[in-house]
Amino acid sequence: MLIDRDNAQFCGEKSVKGRTWAIKKLVESTAIEGVHPIATSVALARGFDPERFFSPAIRTEMPDPYHLKSMKEAVESFCDAVQADKKIMIYGDYDVDGATSTSLVLRWLTSMGYSKVLYYIPDRLAEGYGPNADAIRRVHTEEAIEYLLCLDSGTTAHGPLGVASELGLEIVILDHHEPDDRDPPGILVNPKRRDEDRKFDYLCTAGLAFLFLVGVQREMRNRGYFTTERPEINLMQWLGIVALGTVADLVPLVGLNRAYVAVGLPLMERIPGIRALNIANGDAGYTATTCGFVFGPCINAAGRIGDTRQGTYLLWSDDEAEVEQIAQALVETNKERQDIQKAAMQDAIEMGRQRADDGVIVLYNPDWHPGVVGLVASKVKDALDKPAVIIGAGGSASCRAVDGFDIGGAVIAAREAGILLKGGGHAAAAGLTVLPERIDELRKFLCERAIGFQHPATEIDLAFKAGALNPALVEALETLEPFGMKNPKPRVAVLNGLVKSVRIMKELHVKLFISEGGSETEAMMWNAIGTPLGDALSACEGRYVDIYGTARIDSFGGKRRATVIVEDAIIGPSFDAVDRDAA
Repeated sequence: MLIDRDNAQFCGEKSVKGRTWAIKKLVESTAIEGVHPIATSVALARGFDPERFFSPAIRTEMPDPYHLKSMKEAVESFCDAVQADKKIMIYGDYDVDGATSTSLVLRWLTSMGYSKVLYYIPDRLAEGYGPNADAIRRVHTEEAIEYLLCLDSGTTAHGPLGVASELGLEIVILDHHEPDDRDPPGILVNPKRRDEDRKFDYLCTAGLAFLFLVGVQREMRNRGYFTTERPEINLMQWLGIVALGTVADLVPLVGLNRAYVAVGLPLMERIPGIRALNIANGDAGYTATTCGFVFGPCINAAGRIGDTRQGTYLLWSDDEAEVEQIAQALVETNKERQDIQKAAMQDAIEMGRQRADDGVIVLYNPDWHPGVVGLVASKVKDALDKPAVIIGAGGSASCRAVDGFDIGGAVIAAREAGILLKGGGHAAAAGLTVLPERIDELRKFLCERAIGFQHPATEIDLAFKAGALNPALVEALETLEPFGMKNPKPRVAVLNGLVKSVRIMKELHVKLFISEGGSETEAMMWNAIGTPLGDALSACEGRYVDIYGTARIDSFGGKRRATVIVEDAIIGPSFDAVDRDAA
């Protein structure tokens, strides 16, 4: 039985994590063929148009590329450079969004037979994020480049791009990071520009690069560039690359992004590098989950601790033997990254617990590898439920925020206050570079920004009585895929159930059997023992509880049943106490 928001009663006012909960109001809609009414209701409650949401299409969601400010100028500039046979340098980034967007433009150019192009991916440790003045000078001298296309960076790279402008380079920037109060040299296409309507500010650079190429093809078609020997390319064949970049960059999976991913996932196998990476990971499959947790980390690993160019080359090359070797190397590099990350994460969480009263957890260790500080920041944020800034070797740091706290805005403010050498980002994540002697000042600045911050209420998509959640309903909720930012896996709650028994598995995991009126729901929390929530759950036998998390189907033992993977809980009174009060 579903519990309506107006009739819901929780076991207490606050959860174990100190949060209040809010159940979304169910929205009734007209039936959509092949879609369960509950799935339609969840989509409507999230603000989506069900007809478009459950049938995502590129044609429906894609705007005219020229809707974005300066896209027309960028397209025409690029087409002019190609037709003038200019030496083009693509300056990408070392993460998945950088690799996917760079490989898309490279694929288009090489498909046209264009050879006067090179790509440059900065070294994370030696050069850091974004355009680098020394690299631009060096490549300009050595390669006589005439045209600079910056992808996934450049919006705030005023100094380095100023050098490029002084060298006489034409500059185009495709980026999606937050701007500051100045425009960079060159032509900037960024859906977050101050003069944009921000209707498409959810795009990552891979999605932006695809739009750019749509505009390039149209312009070149109008110019009569395509011939029998040089035919127009079907850009749709590369949507698997766009899908990978979109999921891995953690941008909202709404609108055009949702269409990119829904249409692109089935096409991923056509990209030799992605196919090789799938095989190297034991045939993981082509899903949003594998993009985010298998393929993405492998490509990012090269940017973190390996050869930053490998990820781009993997996605660009069609040489089966080459991409197989690169894919195997990336898997090995990712394993090495995991070992480095694990050691740093254990140290950071212990250090963070000693500063648990701080509004923002700011930690520094010169031995932490800059390539893993972002991953460690995510783990510290999750463990301590606070924004985290993890600073490693060279003062390079990554920042991650809890819901409702704008870490990117805080970092930009710190940079503008002169505390940082550089820094930027968005609400959920940011990066910065700081001198060690100014870390205490940074900590004080960020903690002051956090004064008065309160977590927003935890939103529940659907609430049930114990036993009401069944495999059919779980399958219905899975039709809301692909899941990601702004369209997360539905969060469900089971309210006012009595914990009949608790099972501790392998001295680490907690399993609950929750019942009401003879009906039962199973709940599971992995790696629970030793955490505040896990320890509370392990001691709640005989008590009433509300549990919150995601639902999945468990087929262990040959019986299909719905299980809730617990993310939070409200612990209520014991059965005996309620029985005494009733008496």
